[in-house]
Amino acid sequence: MTQERFTRYLVGAASDRGSIRERNEDYFGIVSPETAELEESLGVLVIVSDGMGGHLSGAEASKKAVETLGDAYYADGAAAGDLAAEWANRLRWAFLEANREVYETIGEGRNGMAGTTCTAAVLLPDRVVIAHAGDSRAYLLRDGGIAQLTEDHSLVGDMVRKGILSKEEAARHPHRNVITRAMGLRGSLDVDIEETVPIAVGDRVLICSDGLFSMLGEREIAEIAAKGSPEKACRKLVKRAKEEGGSDNITVLIAEKIV
Repeated sequence: MTQERFTRYLVGAASDRGSIRERNEDYFGIVSPETAELEESLGVLVIVSDGMGGHLSGAEASKKAVETLGDAYYADGAAAGDLAAEWANRLRWAFLEANREVYETIGEGRNGMAGTTCTAAVLLPDRVVIAHAGDSRAYLLRDGGIAQLTEDHSLVGDMVRKGILSKEEAARHPHRNVITRAMGLRGSLDVDIEETVPIAVGDRVLICSDGLFSMLGEREIAEIAAKGSPEKACRKLVKRAKEEGGSDNITVLIAEKIV
């Protein structure tokens, strides 16, 4: 559990192995540049990854993804030119670098059985830029409501988009853990980027692994996530997911716009 305060955001996170799994293969990161000026132009980077593969490879993959992504995003220093394009391009490049690193050090030779989901948000003065691969989700919490900002790269996610399943049915489906896109499965990666998500003071961005939303519905997530400090809300969400069975690792990160 952790909480960090930045110029414009308060960020909290909590992670737990759950009630059944022997180890926690999730990993999260809260990464910022060295100066307030760079924070204004490049933002704060927050990340959640959910490793897969077992025998420690899942944990290694999620940790490697978060560490590489943070280093790569800030590698070139100050932003220049079209900032909107700069944020998206840096984030996409960082995802590709992280994918290459995970694949070459962990995933290669394991026949697509070792890798990690990854969902990241760049927290900027008036907006959030989100990128993801896999089924770890990002949500926007505003005025008591909740909106999913990412589309699950999963078998059941595809079925929901085609109208075959409802979200509620997908959460209970026996193949809900089948991922169609993730870091480290192959040398290349398609990255989804939501370039402009406007954000206002009081809004919260929540990023989580599937261990949360497979146990709790969106209404309950929104209700708990809106109360208390970000760290306290994250701890309560993890606790509730464990009370509902905790069948997977659970990681929750909440960033609140405070200025």
